Amino acid sequence: MLSRSISFLIIISFGCFSAYAQQQKRKANIAVIQASRMPRQDPFGSDFNIEMVRPQMMDNLNNQLDLFDKAGQAGADLVCGPEDMQNIGAYGLHINVNDLHTEKILFNSLAVPVPGPLTDRIGAIAKKHGMYIIAPIYEAYGDKVFNTAVIFDRTGKIIGKHRKTIMPVMETWLVSTGDELNVYETDFGSIGIAICWEISYPEVPAIYALKGADIIFNPTMARDNKPGQSLSTAPMFITRARDYSVYIVPVVLGSDGNGILDFNGDVVAENVGGVNTVIMAEVDFSKERTYQSAWWEPINGTNNTRAMMMKSRRPDLFQLLSDPNPPVLEKYKDIRLTTGDRERQLEAVKKVDYGPGRKE
Repeated sequence: MLSRSISFLIIISFGCFSAYAQQQKRKANIAVIQASRMPRQDPFGSDFNIEMVRPQMMDNLNNQLDLFDKAGQAGADLVCGPEDMQNIGAYGLHINVNDLHTEKILFNSLAVPVPGPLTDRIGAIAKKHGMYIIAPIYEAYGDKVFNTAVIFDRTGKIIGKHRKTIMPVMETWLVSTGDELNVYETDFGSIGIAICWEISYPEVPAIYALKGADIIFNPTMARDNKPGQSLSTAPMFITRARDYSVYIVPVVLGSDGNGILDFNGDVVAENVGGVNTVIMAEVDFSKERTYQSAWWEPINGTNNTRAMMMKSRRPDLFQLLSDPNPPVLEKYKDIRLTTGDRERQLEAVKKVDYGPGRKE
C-alpha cells in the first residue's frame, strides 16, 4: 500500500567548506522521517469515542518507529522524528475532557514516563542499528508534563532530554517548560534541539551556535515552507542556518516540510510529496562555512565565516536581550495571556470549538 511504502533519499551535501578540518568531527548519515499523520479523535465532534484515543496514538507511534527501523537499515548514524510522535498535542486544548481509566485530564493521561516502556522500544531500535535517535514525545514527570525530545546513543542508552523551553500559549495550559539549552556531543559532531516554537526565537539557535553546535534539529508541528513546496521557500530556516552557520533540520508530520539545510541555507535533502519516507544525507561535520573571495582572508585573518562572525560579536551591546522588562513591553502592559488562568482557559475552549471533524 502507498501509505506504508518506504522510499529513501540519500544526497551528498556540498558547499563552500573551510580548509580547517576539526579532527573530532567527521562524516555522518543524518536522517529524518517523513511520516503520515494518522487519524485521531475529535473531542468536539459528535462521534467522539474516547476508547479509540489510545489505539490511534499507538498506530501513529508504531508507524514512526517502523520508519526509525528503516532509517537504521539504510545506514543512518542519527535519525530524528517529528514533534509529538504520539500525535496527541491537539488534545491539550480539551482541558475539560477526562480519561475514563485514570480520571486525569485526557491529554495528561497520554504522556509517558522517561525512561519507560516506550523509550525502551526506541532504545532497542537505536541499539539494533548502532545509531543515535532523537524521539520527541510528551513526557510524564511526577504531576507535570513536558514536551521532550529524548536522545539515545548508539547503544540505546538515553544520553539526554531536551524539554521545550518556549511554547505557544495554548500548550502552556497543561505543559511545563524546560529550562536548559544543552548541546549534546556525538561521535561525529555537536547537536542542539529546538522544538517547534523555540526556533522562532533567534536567541535559541544563537545560544546553540555559541555552545558549538554543528547542527540544530527542529522537530515541529508547524511548517515554515509554503504548503507542498520545497524548504527553499522556508525563510526562517534559511535565515537561521545562514545567521549561525549551522545545519538546520526541520521534522514535521506530513508529506513536506522535512529535510536538511546546510550552513549556507541551501537544501541538501528533502522529498516533497513523499509518503512515509526516510530522508537522509551525508554531512561532513569537519567542514565549516567559508567565504570564497581573494580579499576575505587577508582582511579578516580568516575565510571562515562563522569564526569571523563569532569573534566580531559585541556582547556589551546585547544586554537588553536578557532584560525581563524591555521597553517594548510597556506597549503591551494591558495584555494578559491565558497561561495559568484556568477560568479564562475554559472560557476559551467553549469559544474556540474546533477540531479535525469540525464542519464549516
